[in-house]
Amino acid sequence: MLDPAIQIFLAERKVGWVKDKLKYCKNESEQSEVENKANEKFSLDNWLPDAAKRAGWLSMVSHTGKFTHPSAKISSVIAQSPRHPDGFLKTGNAQVELDVFGNAAALDVYKFLTLILNDGQTVLSHLEQDSDTIKAQFTPLSVPISEAQHDLFNTPSVDIFTELQEGLLAIKQNFISVKTSEKIKQVYFPVNDDYHLLSILTPSGLMFNLKQRINNHRFSDAAKQAHEDRRKQQHNEQGFNDIYNLTVIGFGGTKPQNISVLNSQNGGTAYLLSSMPPPLEKYRIPKPNKNFFTDILWIKAYRHDFWQLQKLYKSYKDNKDIKIAIENVIISVFQQVIEKVWQTRQLEAGWSEDTSLNSHQKIWLDNAHTEQRETEDDWLNKVITDFSIWFISAYTKTVGEEAIPLGDVELAHIKKIISDYQEDLR
Repeated sequence: MLDPAIQIFLAERKVGWVKDKLKYCKNESEQSEVENKANEKFSLDNWLPDAAKRAGWLSMVSHTGKFTHPSAKISSVIAQSPRHPDGFLKTGNAQVELDVFGNAAALDVYKFLTLILNDGQTVLSHLEQDSDTIKAQFTPLSVPISEAQHDLFNTPSVDIFTELQEGLLAIKQNFISVKTSEKIKQVYFPVNDDYHLLSILTPSGLMFNLKQRINNHRFSDAAKQAHEDRRKQQHNEQGFNDIYNLTVIGFGGTKPQNISVLNSQNGGTAYLLSSMPPPLEKYRIPKPNKNFFTDILWIKAYRHDFWQLQKLYKSYKDNKDIKIAIENVIISVFQQVIEKVWQTRQLEAGWSEDTSLNSHQKIWLDNAHTEQRETEDDWLNKVITDFSIWFISAYTKTVGEEAIPLGDVELAHIKKIISDYQEDLR
């Protein structure tokens, strides 16, 4: 019997494919034909050989050159390094997942390989172990295959499992002969009386592991509680630390998926820690005059988030995963706005007195009101309302005529989400 994870995966792929095709059906006969074709296309014995053929379109890597230049073409590198307990976040010292890049038309194969089966291991792990479990899952295919299926492979064979295994594992090839690219940053490194030319690659798994640690450090429930205890002047055993001078770096622009899977999952952004003197000269920080949201925030900077939200709204069902994804987009925009708030607070205390800002935004943004900000709550709800109204307006302007109408229900939903993070506004 097929593992439930595999059954659900194929069923979801089929539903999505049928939904797309039914748009163009003119009668019940065509609809029936689509349904029959879907049943055939997404049966394991047909989908899996095709997936094995496409797996080679993707590459699993630990280090990739696409973060330096999107057009860089280098060999797939999977670095294996021993663990050294030296306190550094580096290859070998942290358990991180491999990244994936390649043809987006084969990303469903990667999702299949990362499915977690009943025993807690992934399909890929089972294939690498040549386990009996995965052989049992593919048992219906371990028989002589049809001539049509043979066309998916270079060499005919009665052992279809071996063919499938080799095809699917092509996603994780680690080449011995490494090819670099002129688009990668090159460094001459002295070795004895000579130099080695080194190609600098980005360990994306580590980079996004660092981002996750920083976000957990800053926005975890424990950190929020510590901030709350500090505001109330109550003792907190754990306390909290903050990380200053973080820089956000983006990869891939509006198409982060063109860089890698991990980059897409992280919204195309990562953190850079301040580590080298001298400090960069600060640019002139603009002052909001009437409304922080309309004066300071550039809507196009959030375009990717709002178009992602549009896709989620269009495909909306009463589905827990979609609801969580919508909340994640809202939180992502909110966190980016908070970065702008901290920049504004670097202005000299009292700067807002010469502006037309309303009182609650003055409390929120001007460090002349720090004590009031930390001891009072009335201004918080007003700022949350301002953000929610701006969010809906910015989404509508970005998407244009295609925008899903958002009203009081959605406004209340956004305010509820942000209320859970209201301490970040202080």
